[in-house]
Amino acid sequence: MQRYIKLDWFYPYPVDTIWKCLTDPEILKSWAGLIKKDFKPEVGFKWMETSPPRPALNWDGKMYFEVMEVVPLEKLVYSFKGGPSEGVYNLDTTVTWTLVPKDGGTELQLVHGPFEGGKMYFASYLMEMGWKSIYKRLNKVVKEQFV
Repeated sequence: MQRYIKLDWFYPYPVDTIWKCLTDPEILKSWAGLIKKDFKPEVGFKWMETSPPRPALNWDGKMYFEVMEVVPLEKLVYSFKGGPSEGVYNLDTTVTWTLVPKDGGTELQLVHGPFEGGKMYFASYLMEMGWKSIYKRLNKVVKEQFV
């Protein structure tokens, strides 16, 4: 059993504005919450975030990330891993952000996955709820900082 989270959002703002929201550490912190202030959109950049542990999902609350691909103004890809302890991952996924100029604005596409196995399939639905809340938070930040 395998699942991907796939979401598409439209923002009536230019691609460079949305790109800056995805890659500028200060702006990221304001809408994504977890991102460290030293984030760099550079291949090989690694960081770790923490959240409350979820023992039922065999997860210690630590999330490990590494930037895998950067195509300025078009695509940002990073790995997203987690599990019961460092180096032991039952969640081994990739997050891909794709920006497409459209109708005077930007279509922002998110693909996160694969989620494999029963517990991770269930976890993907929880994560999808979190990703869905991003649209409003990001839109609010754009309006406050760029409009």
